[in-house]
Amino acid sequence: MEFIRDAIEWVANETLGFGAGLFPFLMLGLVGLYVLWLILGYLRVSQVGIDEGREQRQVVALPAGRDAEAGVERPRGVPVCPVDGLQYPAGARFCTRCERDLVIDCTNCGATVNAADASCYRCGTPTGPSQPALPG
Repeated sequence: MEFIRDAIEWVANETLGFGAGLFPFLMLGLVGLYVLWLILGYLRVSQVGIDEGREQRQVVALPAGRDAEAGVERPRGVPVCPVDGLQYPAGARFCTRCERDLVIDCTNCGATVNAADASCYRCGTPTGPSQPALPG
């Protein structure tokens, strides 16, 4: 019975001091993880470090009226932002203007898939970043 009473007194008296000493380190760790999460999110959106050895990426705007609604098909195998209508080089996954996922039309069947997907959901043709750039 005395062991239980001693344990309760130890928890009541000693752990409060231990928790007070540990609390600032826990808060510093949580703030550090949050900052790391913000930095990684920014790098994901800005596409920094995807192809460090390549030349600068060029964003090419489609001429006005050249989309699927106007009856003209987008080029197959080229990542395109569905909102802005901007074309990106092979391997791009996010729009630099609106930060949305890019889509790509399958070179085999023409199905529209996310540019980050490794293959077409309809026919299985590789369409993702591992696909080499199309001559053009």
